[in-house]
Amino acid sequence: MALFSKHGFSGTRTKDIAAACGVSEAILFRHFATKEDLYHAILDTHEEAAGKEKWLSDMQAMADRRDDLGFIKCLQTQILKSFREDTAFHRLMLYAGLEGHSLPGLFHERSGSRVMEFLRNYVVLRQREGAFPKGDADALVVLLASPAMQYANAKYIFGIKTVARPDKEVADEFAKFLITALKPALKPAPNPDLHAAGKSSKKSSKRKQS
Repeated sequence: MALFSKHGFSGTRTKDIAAACGVSEAILFRHFATKEDLYHAILDTHEEAAGKEKWLSDMQAMADRRDDLGFIKCLQTQILKSFREDTAFHRLMLYAGLEGHSLPGLFHERSGSRVMEFLRNYVVLRQREGAFPKGDADALVVLLASPAMQYANAKYIFGIKTVARPDKEVADEFAKFLITALKPALKPAPNPDLHAAGKSSKKSSKRKQS
């Protein structure tokens, strides 16, 4: 993966991969007869390192107790963690997309679509319950993921550090901004003193008229 993330698919030769693995090209082809076989091996390595099942379990627990802030914060934290700890994979995905390889699509089929469906189901649920504003649920899912994705790409792929703070603090800030934007404006509670004053004024007006 390191070779692909550094040179791209087009710039990486099979003999370089074989040399990095300490095997011959013949043995390499025996294990990975097609590009798809190699892609699956790359995704297997990424999924094992990412700890996706544990993360989804934590997210489900927050969803069950309707912890919107915790849910969004966990999403931001996981995205930043993925880019920070597996930068080579995300750089590789960028190369694959630019060079027209099927790896990004395969990743979406194996992992991305499940995560997107999980996020969408929670968004739809909270929209029905009145906690999130109505609208296109898919667009709202993109909104929830975008701050961390944009920041992580800038910091870990392009080396642009726009915020001089630890990732945890950045994730917390993103989550607070998002939850503030998503929560419907609360109607102010009625003021009993003003209500009583209003009644008194009406009674006084009626007495004057009589």
